[in-house]
Amino acid sequence: MKIPPFKEINPPTKDGFWINKKTKERFGGQYISPLLVPNLKRVEKGFFKAIKDKKFMTELNEELLSFIGVNTPVHFSPELTKLAGGEKKIGKIYLKRTDLHTNHSHKPVSAYSSCKLAKYLGFKKILTETGAFQNGRAVASACAALGLDLDIYVGAKDAKKLAINKDISALHGANIIEVHDSTKSLLPAMAAALRAFQSEPDSMYVVGSVAGPMPYPLLVRTFASVIGRITKKQFKDLVGKDPSTIFCVCGGGSNMLSIQYPYLRTKNTKLYAVESAGKGLKTGKHGATIGGGGKMGILLGMQSKVLLAGENIAESFTEASGLDFSSIGPEVAYLQSIGRIKFLTATDLEAKKTFMMMARKVGLICAIEACYVIHAAIKEIRKIGKPKQNHLIHLCGAGEPNVAQMMEHMKKNK
Repeated sequence: MKIPPFKEINPPTKDGFWINKKTKERFGGQYISPLLVPNLKRVEKGFFKAIKDKKFMTELNEELLSFIGVNTPVHFSPELTKLAGGEKKIGKIYLKRTDLHTNHSHKPVSAYSSCKLAKYLGFKKILTETGAFQNGRAVASACAALGLDLDIYVGAKDAKKLAINKDISALHGANIIEVHDSTKSLLPAMAAALRAFQSEPDSMYVVGSVAGPMPYPLLVRTFASVIGRITKKQFKDLVGKDPSTIFCVCGGGSNMLSIQYPYLRTKNTKLYAVESAGKGLKTGKHGATIGGGGKMGILLGMQSKVLLAGENIAESFTEASGLDFSSIGPEVAYLQSIGRIKFLTATDLEAKKTFMMMARKVGLICAIEACYVIHAAIKEIRKIGKPKQNHLIHLCGAGEPNVAQMMEHMKKNK
């Protein structure tokens, strides 16, 4: 199939903000050291040039189809439909199988596209950060295929959690730098990568989410939206119309916007994002920026909603490394503020139980991150209770890296 062309339907302002007209809240921007400005301008200028370059885009789309395998199926899930109450009560549940990509998540799409852009602009080396190591693994694979050097910054805590993805990244030739600052997780890893970008102007920073200073939220969303553009066509071909709902997990927001972006103006499709409630919202140990009452703040070069403890950034907590982030992408926060996206949460324990359910009743080993959204989606679909609706869940990753973690959980809960 041909990848449907990109259309800009939710542009930021010229200075990189999405603005809520009612509240006047501004999401995005560039809150950075002046030393970073030339680097960011080079990336931004090159990005807009590249997406208008027919040769570049043709090559990129061909490689996304052949190397990444972006044309993964959308299929009806009789098992989840039955678990939610059956067709006569809730309609049908479908899965978008993004877990079947090369490197088994949504991350390879924007990772490969960003690295392809870097090569187009003449960069020789990539800098990136990772939490669940899905982004690190995806960028490592892309750099190997495109002949680029790579430094991956990862929190020391996350490096221990997902050793298999770390090892695969190393096999691809990545130089892995463990960050021991602060929480030893995704947030300090992103900060370390940004500092390196400032001191290494010949290297390009590749962001794993729709976060950071402009143009990164826009760049990552644009490249990642290939998933949603393909999904929109696939779903209409399969069902005859757009889905009634789309459910995605949301940490920074790249997974969510990758599939939901082309539906932002589709009035009959309700959009849901699911955050990690960790040990429970009331405990304060969670990764739910929206559900946990995040406030406007500045973090990692952007203005968005952030988790705060007084005037300081609060430490996020979740068993899912890919959701362990104390903020959320600015476009995502904007879309929530205007009511286009409804946010839900699921706890770590609920996600683990869903992991086991998917393994034993559906036959799929899902990434732990995907299990938060599956749990919350089934619960919400039961509430909706409309038999003629068609619901779509974004199964955003495969769970092999979580197997050791889940085997430990299974032993403790026999």
